[in-house]
Amino acid sequence: MMKKLLIIFVMSLCTMMTQNVDAQDWKKEYQFQKKELMKKISKADKKGIDTYKEKSTLRTAEICVLFADWDSKNVKENEKLFKKLKTYKDSANAVAKALPVREKEEVLTMLQQATNSLELALKGEISKQKSVDVDWTDLSLDGSDILYKDQPVFLADYSWKPKSDMTWEYHGKLDGFFMTTAYLTSKNGDFKPKFKEELFNKKESTAGFVFLNHLNPPKFFTDEVPDASIGKRRYFDYDIDHPATKELLSLLLKNTVPHTKDKKYSQLGYMLVNEPHWHTKKGEWDAGDVSKYTIEKFKNYLKEKHQSIAQLNEIWKTDYQNFDQVDLQIPIDPEWEGKPQWYDWCRFNQLRGNDWFDFLDEEIKKYDTNAKTHVKVMPHLFTNNGRTHGIDLEYITQTSDIIGNDAGSTYSDMWRMKDPSWQKHYAFDWRQLCMSYDFMKSVSPDKIMFNTECHFISTIRFRDLYMQPDYARATYWLATTLGMNAVQTWFWPRDKDGSLRKKSKGYAASLTQMPLVLNEITLTYADLNANGSSISELQKLRKPIRIFQSETSAIINEKYMDEVYAAYENVLFEGWAIGFATEGILTHQNQKDWDVLVIKNTPYVTASERDALQKYLDNGGQIIMDKSSIRWNEYKQPITPLSSKNITYLEKDEAVRNKALELVKEQHPFELKETLGEKNTCLWRYHKVENGKVLMSIVNIGNKEKGVHFNDQNVSQVTNVIDGTSSLLSFKIAPLEVKYIEIECVNK
Repeated sequence: MMKKLLIIFVMSLCTMMTQNVDAQDWKKEYQFQKKELMKKISKADKKGIDTYKEKSTLRTAEICVLFADWDSKNVKENEKLFKKLKTYKDSANAVAKALPVREKEEVLTMLQQATNSLELALKGEISKQKSVDVDWTDLSLDGSDILYKDQPVFLADYSWKPKSDMTWEYHGKLDGFFMTTAYLTSKNGDFKPKFKEELFNKKESTAGFVFLNHLNPPKFFTDEVPDASIGKRRYFDYDIDHPATKELLSLLLKNTVPHTKDKKYSQLGYMLVNEPHWHTKKGEWDAGDVSKYTIEKFKNYLKEKHQSIAQLNEIWKTDYQNFDQVDLQIPIDPEWEGKPQWYDWCRFNQLRGNDWFDFLDEEIKKYDTNAKTHVKVMPHLFTNNGRTHGIDLEYITQTSDIIGNDAGSTYSDMWRMKDPSWQKHYAFDWRQLCMSYDFMKSVSPDKIMFNTECHFISTIRFRDLYMQPDYARATYWLATTLGMNAVQTWFWPRDKDGSLRKKSKGYAASLTQMPLVLNEITLTYADLNANGSSISELQKLRKPIRIFQSETSAIINEKYMDEVYAAYENVLFEGWAIGFATEGILTHQNQKDWDVLVIKNTPYVTASERDALQKYLDNGGQIIMDKSSIRWNEYKQPITPLSSKNITYLEKDEAVRNKALELVKEQHPFELKETLGEKNTCLWRYHKVENGKVLMSIVNIGNKEKGVHFNDQNVSQVTNVIDGTSSLLSFKIAPLEVKYIEIECVNK
């Protein structure tokens, strides 16, 4: 009801604005505001004041005017699209009529804001940082950084954005190459003429990535191997376990990669798969059957794992005579959840996916030894409960050269009936974004992270035409400080003239109908790049507190990831970067990289997971855990308990948090206290610079205003870095507000 009232209010406001715009003569007002900003830019340029951000706003305004012009002439078309959204279905006509008016008003607003900012700079009331105009033709990759002129930079672009100087100059210049088996015309590796022409003659210019698509295999293949479609899923039309499928992909890669290697447009890697998933639980989204090849592979897996049919029968409580008799119906019935059959299938389903990624990676590197590969993994498959989807995020992250993902965040869901629990304290649902990024950077801290289909602004379920720009800044800033180096946001469904592209599903209430949001993303990246070296330092912070995560418990316990989230949330707002630990991390990384490991309600682990934890303890590691953890193996059989004087058993969240903070070996060089409200919601991270100074990022992800107080005994001055203004030692920070400050510490 409140949502509908809000929509009615906004539409009424837009009607009033329509009268206002008509009275002022929109074009005249726009030209006036544009000229005023251009005058200020000219004055500032002459005085050596940086004007990159204002010039970008000017360009964003010019682009969005084209959007508004098209929308004003195509109300009926927009109405049809708004009717497809549950949120706007009943008010589609009014929303469509109000859309171009609001877009034009937002254009005026951004021009006025830019003019006001330069006016303050010209008066000397604020300072302007030196911006970085990134040249996308001159980038290099170095460890976990993308460099331009030897300085870390962060890249932002948009899916489907048209190629033109107008959209390239300030809104990203990501290149790329799209290839799919659908372009093959024969077993000899012949291609369709148009694709062949692009493959052989594409001009390389700027950094990009190769998109490997798995839809619509060629007719010669489907005619010859019709059973290769068994086991297909939404974004790939063939069985990953079928031998003929691998032959087809080998044919494609053999005849393409030699031509894409060492090109600028493949500099950011080869995206192996788009949003892979192999859901296999009866009744869940995109669940399906599997092929005889998958079943045969599963039987071989069982044979290798259990060694004898007698051992399998004992664990499964069955009486098979041999492994050939093993019969498990896929999709698997939820009644098996938590049982040995369930565990064995879910783990196998992950491993067969891993095999597929390995195959693609190896095939590409046969022909491009310097290739960097990544997977557009959906991180919510890790952060949410359930493991019937076949995705092993740790393995994918560990074996990829670039950390790929399509992480998103939301603050509403037009399909959900009940309010989610996060709304009690937070302004948006950050679980997927923060947890997955901290997890992936714990697994592979020395790799760049590329979100190739970012869903901060819109998803199938999440669309808000009246999104506040603060939300855009908060999410992109937060994601970048947590490790994101490059992003391609979903999406830009308009052509150069502002018209709607064909097949633009998901267009209504998306980015190109939100001028202020588009402008804010551009300004946010200008600020990030102006402080590139510092933001890179925040990405590389040591993570002294680690949360233990077990895929074994995740498979067996249907609510396990809720427990991991609770443990993570409990220590997130204390100023320390938070990480994760797994068997792989404990085994392959230096345990001096953290000080304490927290284990919460993780009852089921494999023998090797348990042994990795014990070895960590034997080497002096500290663990805080509850009495319910590390009790049984993957088949719910008792295991030897962990034993060490370095284990602290605690159950209450506050006690766990206090003990974890006590065990962190370093101390903050200042005292920061969060006030106003019962729960901390400011996510702050900092790094030290010279002369006792500290650079700090603060994002209030809560839904209420918070107070931040620095103790004047150890802090002498606080400065807002982006505009150079001084701050009090105590200040308020609004929901979704981002602050980037310099702190001068005393005697530290």
